[in-house]
Amino acid sequence: MIRKMLGELRLFLFPPVTRRDALEIALRKLAQPSVEAPLICHGRKPPRCNIYNEPAEPCWWIQVPWGDGRDGQVLRGSRVMVVGRSTGTIHYDGSANDEG
Repeated sequence: MIRKMLGELRLFLFPPVTRRDALEIALRKLAQPSVEAPLICHGRKPPRCNIYNEPAEPCWWIQVPWGDGRDGQVLRGSRVMVVGRSTGTIHYDGSANDEG
């Protein structure tokens, strides 16, 4: 009973990060907030996405354009941001290592 009450209190004090919250966090992180390509938010790690040291916390996986003007012109991996569902922390921002 006490454990249940503590769990409910934790959710009240620290509500989980929603998909919309994660997208807003990613937009704030981007150097150019006016992104032409849409941000795609996944509830699970996308297929072919291989980052090292995956966080233990459940996360939102957001596919983000590189924003350097060379999207579609350079052969490289796509960019992914990993935002924690509990803390809202950006655990990773970089290549999804999905080239080829």
